[in-house]
Amino acid sequence: MKNKVLIGSLIATLFSFMLYSASLKRVQNSTIRVIGPKTSSTLKTNKKQLPKVKEPKVNSVEYTNHVKVDKGSQQDLTKQIKQVMGTSASYQVSVQNLNKSSKYARVANSSKVHGVDDTMKLFLLATIYHQEQKGKLTSKTAIKVKKSDRVKGEKMLKTGMAYGIAYLKRAMMRGDKTAANALLRRVKPSKVNSVAQKLGATDTAISQNFTSPAGKTSADDLAKAMTGIYQGKGLNRQYAAMVLNSLRLVKTKPKLVQGISGGVYAIGDNNSAAAIVQGKSYSYCMTVWSNRNDKFAKLGKTIDTWQKKHH
Repeated sequence: MKNKVLIGSLIATLFSFMLYSASLKRVQNSTIRVIGPKTSSTLKTNKKQLPKVKEPKVNSVEYTNHVKVDKGSQQDLTKQIKQVMGTSASYQVSVQNLNKSSKYARVANSSKVHGVDDTMKLFLLATIYHQEQKGKLTSKTAIKVKKSDRVKGEKMLKTGMAYGIAYLKRAMMRGDKTAANALLRRVKPSKVNSVAQKLGATDTAISQNFTSPAGKTSADDLAKAMTGIYQGKGLNRQYAAMVLNSLRLVKTKPKLVQGISGGVYAIGDNNSAAAIVQGKSYSYCMTVWSNRNDKFAKLGKTIDTWQKKHH
């Protein structure tokens, strides 16, 4: 009799557990209506919460609806720039007619300054020639290369040896960063930033050496600096011409000016470029920064074609 009661109790307990499990499963898969004073929503208890929308990272494409065109920009040129650059990259483009200040185009979907490398040599060059103009550097100036100047893998310059400033400038423009570091150490980063300010590049700042990035700037600052040099701002005509002529020593021309004819003075790297292009009846400056450079060549040709038609 006791065994029968025990067996009956076990069966009842098992049956109750099965009912509880089935009930729990129904609750987990059910919907819960959350009711407030004026609103209501339906939540599934077995669904994961959606992630929050985050702002893009610095190196990612910024939102396409952030594209800004400066007031007064030439609309036809602006339209062509936007078509070339598309919506798959963050970018800044600035174009300035050097004969007519009212003719320009500034288009960007990024308002920040960005890290650049070789393009910062423009500001270092301007500072070196500014110091020469002031008599603080001469053709006889020699700079000894220090261990701290050296960049791994470069063999052109030897530690402990002194080189003339003209030789170091040529080496820098041919791609030697050890030479750039030695020159920067001599003139000091603070002086480079000061000269950049005089040229109108108010948001530009160079690093302590030419490691990546060598500094931060924008397409707008690059355009102001190039235009300032061309117009003899901060430098007299003689030394301004020396800066531009030094740009001809660049070993590899930036993609922005590849295939463009005429007098071309340009400098650039993987993410930025600045150029002045002169022809018989036209002269203009164009600059660019982007997190991708695959459109640079097409951009340069598009701007050049437009300038030749509308000079």
